[in-house]
Amino acid sequence: QPSMPPTATAAAPHGSRRPIDSAFKQQKLKAWQPILTPKYVISCFTIIGAVFIPIGVAIMMASKDVLEVVISYGGTCKADRYRKTGLPCVIPFTLSNNDGWNSRDVYVYYQLDNFYQNHRRYVQSRAARQLSGDDMNIDTSGVISSAFATLSDCQQFADKYTDPGTTSKDFATAPSVYNYPCGLVAASMFNDTIYIDRGGVHVEGWKTGCDTLPGSGLAPGTPCPRNAEGVAWPSDVDKKFRSPGVGWISKNCRYVGGIDDGFIDPALYAGEKVLLQPVANCTLGPSDFTGPRCKYRVHLPRADGSGFDPNHGIYNCWHNLTDQDFMVWMRVAALPSFRKLFRKIPSGQLHGGASYNLTIIDRFPVEPFGGSKSVVLSTVSWIGGKNDFLGTAYVAVGAICVALALVFLVAHLVSPRKLGDPAYLDFNK
Repeated sequence: QPSMPPTATAAAPHGSRRPIDSAFKQQKLKAWQPILTPKYVISCFTIIGAVFIPIGVAIMMASKDVLEVVISYGGTCKADRYRKTGLPCVIPFTLSNNDGWNSRDVYVYYQLDNFYQNHRRYVQSRAARQLSGDDMNIDTSGVISSAFATLSDCQQFADKYTDPGTTSKDFATAPSVYNYPCGLVAASMFNDTIYIDRGGVHVEGWKTGCDTLPGSGLAPGTPCPRNAEGVAWPSDVDKKFRSPGVGWISKNCRYVGGIDDGFIDPALYAGEKVLLQPVANCTLGPSDFTGPRCKYRVHLPRADGSGFDPNHGIYNCWHNLTDQDFMVWMRVAALPSFRKLFRKIPSGQLHGGASYNLTIIDRFPVEPFGGSKSVVLSTVSWIGGKNDFLGTAYVAVGAICVALALVFLVAHLVSPRKLGDPAYLDFNK
């Protein structure tokens, strides 16, 4: 029987488990198989060490050049302080005497410790299509009469509540209010308000104009507590998070949050398309009822123009989805101790050696999970923020490689070993 051409592939007999006789199946593809001679091994270790050590030194110098101050306030400010007294917590601090605070942009982060955003059920409790508006018909002004299936993505965590505006008599038969946004990730959002001022003058980097909105409760000149700019990823801002307009809100949001929850659109407070009435108690009900966060009940104008009536919306629109602070929080952290970008202070605002006040409205409790929280002010370098570990790791690996190269070199010179002929390694000849 004639043999098959060299370029052909022999098929295995029917029912056979033998692999096809091809270069790939038989592991005969061309490959580089280096022979680890002493010269080759010593050269590799030497080159790796010569590359890694300078990189590590450069990273360590860049990290040393980063200015950073960490202000822990979890023990100084208690979350129940503001609820009981209505007074913010003020912590004075002084920057190091370095011109870098003035000549560079300074990034403000909040840091949480022992908060496991990476828990499997926590990460999964979110509705991506609700956040993007794909399943909410937010481009129309029609009335939504039933909740969409995307609420199931929140896995029955912070997805719906009994209407907090009901009375205790009809509590059992009261309609449900659906959270928008829903889920554990959204409901557990970090909601402390943080300002930095010097002698009563607020540092730039916070959005302004909220103090003029009706019912804001902000003193004149106080920056907006939410709706930062330039802190979220561009892809999140452009694609992943979209909020409805006033027309959709007026018909479908039974409740909305306030300025502290990112709602700073003046059209909401104009009183033409919608009237916002403060809600006295958002958690009315039995002792085991935990109601949604809300601030205003939405009212629509009557047809005859004689006044406003409550709408029949089914959603509690408790937070503005286009608030970049919200977007930053929704991008969950991989480790239990993490920092998230809060604000960006442009260069020229801070001065080395100067004293400032950190004003905090403390709402986010950390005691129940044994955590801590801090505010971090930091400049950046070409490697990012301060990171001493990365440079140290590069130097350590480089030093180990150089040491191994020296050990192998000495061993080869003191007790050389005669090498065999590599040609004998080809068993096909």
